[in-house]
Amino acid sequence: MKKYVVLVVSFGILTILIINYRTPFFQPEGGGWSVGYGESETYPNSINAKENPIYSIENLKKENDSTMFLADPFFLKEKDTFYLFFEHKKTKENGDIGLLTSFDGKKYQYKGTVLSQKFHLSYPQVFKYKNNFYMIPESKQANGVLLYKAAHFPFDWKICDTLLKDVRLKDPSIYLSDSLNILVASDDKLNMYVYQADSLFGKWKLHKKPIALRGTEARAGGRFFADEKGLILPVQNCSNGYGYGLSLYRFSFKDGSYTTKRVAPLFLKGNKEIKEFNAGMHQLDIQKIGKNKYYYVYDGNRLNSNSKKMNIWGPLKWTYIDIKNWIVNQ
Repeated sequence: MKKYVVLVVSFGILTILIINYRTPFFQPEGGGWSVGYGESETYPNSINAKENPIYSIENLKKENDSTMFLADPFFLKEKDTFYLFFEHKKTKENGDIGLLTSFDGKKYQYKGTVLSQKFHLSYPQVFKYKNNFYMIPESKQANGVLLYKAAHFPFDWKICDTLLKDVRLKDPSIYLSDSLNILVASDDKLNMYVYQADSLFGKWKLHKKPIALRGTEARAGGRFFADEKGLILPVQNCSNGYGYGLSLYRFSFKDGSYTTKRVAPLFLKGNKEIKEFNAGMHQLDIQKIGKNKYYYVYDGNRLNSNSKKMNIWGPLKWTYIDIKNWIVNQ
């Protein structure tokens, strides 16, 4: 009996050590998000955030002293102007959508709040579709995925459609083309769902293969990027707490189905040498804006202090879901 107890205790301790190794129970406390940006001649194999400009919390506080952080950046380049939309968290309860603009993609100016609702807004994916400007922010608290249209871009955003009703989903990312229209979004149980439609204003419904990803990497972290091989989607990694890092996944659609493959593990993660990004990173928007020019924006979080907070339930849940997902895929 004593031997049995020793084995059980030893197994329990080993299990806890393994879980703590891959998803630590003590996680760093974040102190606020900032935005970085840069460019390259090809799709970047890596991003050196240390060398790129940063629009920090301090920059925005000079313009709006209620600022707590800016995160979830998405951009559009229209004619000679870069429009950078972001989640603007202030001292009030819900987040708004703010705007920065630039003529050279290097020096940005704050243009104020472009969208505010009674519910929380974040993740403002903006895009141009048939000569009109649209935005799909995270609107989980509104119990649906809402589509906004700009009456006078980049301002005057109004709801023009509800793409998905009676769902509470995080970080919806959309891709539209003549042959493929998909939208991915995630629930609180770490499942990334795939929806499809015949057009932006068509009937969006779950794909016949409804769940693309599960576990610690199952929440979109940016816009789909299309190349000759298919689609690349930035996906958040929460193995060391929310906002730890970002990996790139290849989505390949064929014959009514699709596959996913992790092609760049932790493409972005915290860097101790960058004050603004020393805790983690979790958002990326890359677009081709010229023949040999790619532009990208991203965000990162800073450490609040050297202390860490305990999170027991998170690592246990993430490990369980990751193991379950591994078994399902065998």
